[in-house]
Amino acid sequence: MSSAVSGLSAALYQDEGEEYVVTPALGSNRDICFVSLNHATNSVEIVVGGTTAPLSVAISGSKLTVTSANTDGSATSTAKEIVDAINADAQAKTLFLARLPPGSTGAGVTGAMSEVHAADGVAFTGLALVDSGDGLTWQAATGSRYWDPDVPVTVYDDGAEVTSGYTVNYLRGSVTFDAVKSGTITIDGTRRSELALEKVLMLYDGKLKIEGKEIDTSNVDDSGWGSSIAGARTWELNANAFYYAGDVAISGIGVDYIWKFYSIDAISGSFVGHGSIQVMDYISANPDKAQERNITVKGRGELYPEA
Repeated sequence: MSSAVSGLSAALYQDEGEEYVVTPALGSNRDICFVSLNHATNSVEIVVGGTTAPLSVAISGSKLTVTSANTDGSATSTAKEIVDAINADAQAKTLFLARLPPGSTGAGVTGAMSEVHAADGVAFTGLALVDSGDGLTWQAATGSRYWDPDVPVTVYDDGAEVTSGYTVNYLRGSVTFDAVKSGTITIDGTRRSELALEKVLMLYDGKLKIEGKEIDTSNVDDSGWGSSIAGARTWELNANAFYYAGDVAISGIGVDYIWKFYSIDAISGSFVGHGSIQVMDYISANPDKAQERNITVKGRGELYPEA
């Protein structure tokens, strides 16, 4: 049993491997990802002065301070202007590389941000989950998912810690209980930020294949007919052509990342899963023709459509 979305035209994203700081999901093209270099826990702060002043950046030890341009105390520096200022400053970029989240133009004004130390993910406490409708599975909202599976979570029911009787889906950001719950469900943990995802490849002429191995369940009660059920499910993404600009280093074959790719599929805007590059063919083609370079991403665990 298998299914495929043919003619996939997609952008492939990977999780940030360094420690980082992200703005608190401001939206409107205002967000920034500050990537701390060499796995250091450097800190960054954005301040807005009370008198009219230009944009500036400065470092003191392991702290980067960005002073937003302002007019009479109102910030005027856009996210793109802040990113460009940091990356153009020789001292600032010894601590951080700044970039815009995928799809952002950076045209929005970021404003002030309190000092934050870079970390491997974004810690959260008291995150409220929503009942999916059966009282068993409780789900985090979009933007608060992709929990880090290497960091244990703590689950609470009406403020009391729940130590057993549930399973956690880290990728979906959900908790499923063995028995129905009707209280307020909250959770503490660490998540991977979508603002820190990096665009790696543009894929063309691709195919997403989701397959379930058949398990034969035929027996004497089937009156001679065969029967089966779907067993272990796997997913694999193959593209016959891709565009790689070289902006993001591809760490190599077999490195596990969160992969998020957007498709032309009308039902689901994106698919999310853990996976690694298994094959990457660089083909020297006729320069007058499209470059056909093959890539295969093999999934590890669940892949789910995220609207």
